[in-house]
Amino acid sequence: MDLVSWTCPRCGNRDDLRVLPGELGFGYPHRGRFDVHDRVRVPGLRRQRGDLRLDISLDRASWRVPTRVRQAA
Repeated sequence: MDLVSWTCPRCGNRDDLRVLPGELGFGYPHRGRFDVHDRVRVPGLRRQRGDLRLDISLDRASWRVPTRVRQAA
């Protein structure tokens, strides 16, 4: 998936966002899916979805976000 939760280290505010090609989508989980309410264009933002990770790159920086494996109920 391309959903990421981020917590600001300064204020502790948590944001859920979706990493889209060239933009970030801010919103909330709703009825089993993620509803994007606001989009922010980020020129140069790229994402690559893998089996167990999400690779995000912007200019020369890159991040690997591991996927949480859901436990069966």
